[in-house]
Amino acid sequence: MRPFPLGPLYESQNRIHQEFLDFAEQWQRTRDGWRDEPARKFEQESLCDLAPTLTRVAAAMQNFADACRLSDQLLLDPDQNEGA
Repeated sequence: MRPFPLGPLYESQNRIHQEFLDFAEQWQRTRDGWRDEPARKFEQESLCDLAPTLTRVAAAMQNFADACRLSDQLLLDPDQNEGA
């Protein structure tokens, strides 16, 4: 039995992280030149929850990867974690 392929999951995690960093940098440059009420409102209503949401997504992806690794271990050696 082949283990669950985690490479694509890790690639997705890295891509989400890098693209968020790129977005944050671009938003900072935009914000430096856009300092009015619509900018503040856009940031508050559209961007305020983005970082915490992405943090939760990253944690869920990590939990999924951990569960897949554990499942692979148990499938290869079911006696290894008796009582776990």
